[in-house]
Amino acid sequence: MTIKVSIIVRTHNEKDWIGLCLHEIFNQKFRDFEVILVDNNSKDNTKKIVKTNFPQVRIFNYNPKKYFPGDALNFGISKTKGKFIVMISGHCIPKHNRWLSNLVKNISLKNVAGVYGKQEPLENSDPNDIRDLKYIFGDDRKIQIKDPFFHNANSIIRKDLWLKNKFDINTPHIEDRLWAKHYIKKGYKIVYEPSAPVFHHHGLNYRGNISRINKISKILIGKKKNVKIKNIVVIIPILKSLKINGNYIVKNLIKELKKIKKISKIFIINNENILKRELNSKDVIFIDRGVNLKKDYLGTDHVMKEIYRQKIKNKHNPSHLLITEEPYILRPKDFYKKLIENLGDGYDAITAICKSRQHNIWIKNSAGELEQIFRSSLPSNLLNHKIYQELKGLGYFVKSDAFEESGRDNINTKFFEVENEYSFKLTEKINESFN
Repeated sequence: MTIKVSIIVRTHNEKDWIGLCLHEIFNQKFRDFEVILVDNNSKDNTKKIVKTNFPQVRIFNYNPKKYFPGDALNFGISKTKGKFIVMISGHCIPKHNRWLSNLVKNISLKNVAGVYGKQEPLENSDPNDIRDLKYIFGDDRKIQIKDPFFHNANSIIRKDLWLKNKFDINTPHIEDRLWAKHYIKKGYKIVYEPSAPVFHHHGLNYRGNISRINKISKILIGKKKNVKIKNIVVIIPILKSLKINGNYIVKNLIKELKKIKKISKIFIINNENILKRELNSKDVIFIDRGVNLKKDYLGTDHVMKEIYRQKIKNKHNPSHLLITEEPYILRPKDFYKKLIENLGDGYDAITAICKSRQHNIWIKNSAGELEQIFRSSLPSNLLNHKIYQELKGLGYFVKSDAFEESGRDNINTKFFEVENEYSFKLTEKINESFN
């Protein structure tokens, strides 16, 4: 059987990303491809996640004494059957389902040796990476006849050209540019295609002055237009509903939300029939996650974004979304109204935050050693340190376009401080003791 495209995914301890990466690959409109995973000695659950959820992926172990990207790619490509070779890092996530077709469309053009796509930061990426990616990967398509810049975190090449000139196996970096330079000298072209984007959390791993970079990053992201609050839609994700003394706590939550006039619809992501019957309200719409969104590796935010795009956006066209979770039962009076009123100009989102009352807080540094960042033997009510924690489950109010892009990780977020007591979260174990 002839395969048009072979996709090489390189991994090394990518348990946090590989599920999403492959999920989006297999969600592409272009279907004529195989996927080969080249794993460099992962010690986490990377391979287990792939084997469990994506059995169609062929896994090859690449465990050299010293890692060279060109050698790893050559090893993977040697196992392929496709006419074209796509290369993507295991921590890169295709942004949409036209990513692959847009790469293939360009590599099929005359005298094109390779195509590389756009790389975008996430809202919570390091400011260094935001700056670098915004600088390097712009919005204009380019045909390069002199510039050999090329990047194998998101690219496609012709296999017949690779067979004639493989990647350099002795360079620790820029094997992609060396390969592109070789073929540009021979009269071939390199294409940069911004409509084939991936999210790349780690970016290009450049570093600099953090204060200066923060300012540059905000300029590069650009100012966003303010949107008037016209139509609010509420999303409540519930994996398993909670009760106190036999009563569903989400009932009181919905009662509170209905007091806000600008809320048009309330969506509950849940598939419990008994809860649907209990609520039985025309203002509440239940949405099942569906088979494709029930994988543990996807995470609540990814599920909510996908459901918003697929089932809420076009039909209800909200200006804003209010995301809230039922376990936070001690919300202050009129909390949601105050949250909405305090969004303010120039911000995309607002979320609750409270001062941490925890004693003796430690972090683990890059060497795996624990370092103490706060120490106190004072009673909790007397603690006054400057460590705060976000309470997104208590309430997160966001512009709909910003949520579609970044979920609840928007960098342009304002904080609404509440007292520590409101951070209490009803757990399933506590829930059982009430019933």
